[in-house]
Amino acid sequence: MGSRPLLQEFFMRKNYKNEKGYTQCWYSLTANRLLMTLGPLKGEVNCDVCIVGGGFTGLSAALELSEKGMSVILLEAGDIAGGGSGRNGGQIIRGFDKSPDDLITLFGKDDAKTLCNMTLEGLALILQRIARHDIKCDLKFGHLTTALNKKHAKQLKQSRDEWDRIGHTDLEYIDKTRTQSLVASEHYIGGLFDPKGAHIHPVNYALGIAQAAQKAGCKIYDQTTVTEIIPGKTPRVITKDGAVTAQHVILAGATNIKGAETMRYRTLNATAHMIATEPLKDKGKSIVPGDIAVCDSNFVMNYFRLSDDGRVLFGGNCLYHGKNPVGEDLKLRTRLGKIFPRLSSIPLEHCWHGTLNLTLNRLPAIGRMGNNIYYAHGFGGHGIIATNIAGKVIAEAVAGTAGRMDLFEKIKHRSIPSVVKYPLFMLGVTWYRLRDLL
Repeated sequence: MGSRPLLQEFFMRKNYKNEKGYTQCWYSLTANRLLMTLGPLKGEVNCDVCIVGGGFTGLSAALELSEKGMSVILLEAGDIAGGGSGRNGGQIIRGFDKSPDDLITLFGKDDAKTLCNMTLEGLALILQRIARHDIKCDLKFGHLTTALNKKHAKQLKQSRDEWDRIGHTDLEYIDKTRTQSLVASEHYIGGLFDPKGAHIHPVNYALGIAQAAQKAGCKIYDQTTVTEIIPGKTPRVITKDGAVTAQHVILAGATNIKGAETMRYRTLNATAHMIATEPLKDKGKSIVPGDIAVCDSNFVMNYFRLSDDGRVLFGGNCLYHGKNPVGEDLKLRTRLGKIFPRLSSIPLEHCWHGTLNLTLNRLPAIGRMGNNIYYAHGFGGHGIIATNIAGKVIAEAVAGTAGRMDLFEKIKHRSIPSVVKYPLFMLGVTWYRLRDLL
């Protein structure tokens, strides 16, 4: 909190919480288009494909399948991109939460290379959609993973070498001087720069994809909670006031539905918070002169970037106990102030949280239940690229080409008994937090 007196801090926070919208997500408040949906589903309807979930995965699949000429209905419990897809850091990062060498150990070189290549295909898919559908989402290129110590520097150089060995030689380890020319903080001693990495306004991207899917024929019902899936030759998706009968069903991030209980036991929900400062104008350019997206190398990482109107959008301190405690705004500003001391007392205008869906092995779960119910979830940490390509992969499988789906189904995911789920994760996270301090 810098030198700000405690009493002054109390009144600033009280004013901020009551008058400036403590829980309002800056992304939602700066949406640049109005999406006209069909509202809550009422009554019985039929289609080729019913998609449950209006985040990046569901929207991606909806666009792909609608453009193939299939009749598609998308159901979303809240607002389109109202969950993690619209409340994240907006950072477009290649790869998964496992390194290329880790993937090679698990699946062999050929499959590991295919998985890594798919994430770069996912990036190309996002850029293609932005251009094709003229989606205004503040796209900017450049991503830097920073090193805070020599251990991190060694790990980042190793990561560069691993990507080199599978044919991608564009990543560059940069020294302290060049790192600080991109990010004006003495906190960092180097970094791994990805020129293909990028950042976007996630809600505006999602709304653009949703509108493109609608133009291709997709029907979107929001404020429609799915209560049950009834498997069969033509599965039924039951909602509070209606039902959908379909040839195929896609559960896109939906892990807590009757009839699909196995999804629930394989995942854990974590909570990630973000803050948005007031607009910094020219000061913002001096903080991040490269206008790139940045994250550090800690397990419990900090990540940040500048918004199009010059705010610092900053996240970190992921919580694994499923709660949303008061005071995360000030904790994040303290973290921001350690990186940029001149921002230690910067006024905040927004603080929000989103849910991350995680698996034990930190790899996405993409597969099918039976022959006609597909699922995808567990994208925590590398979601923007992975969710977009997952939607395409599932759409391919629905259309009859399941080769790439088969690759993801090789990834084994263990169930976690509810009674030990959070204690086990908390034990693991505590261990990694301690490692971050070493």
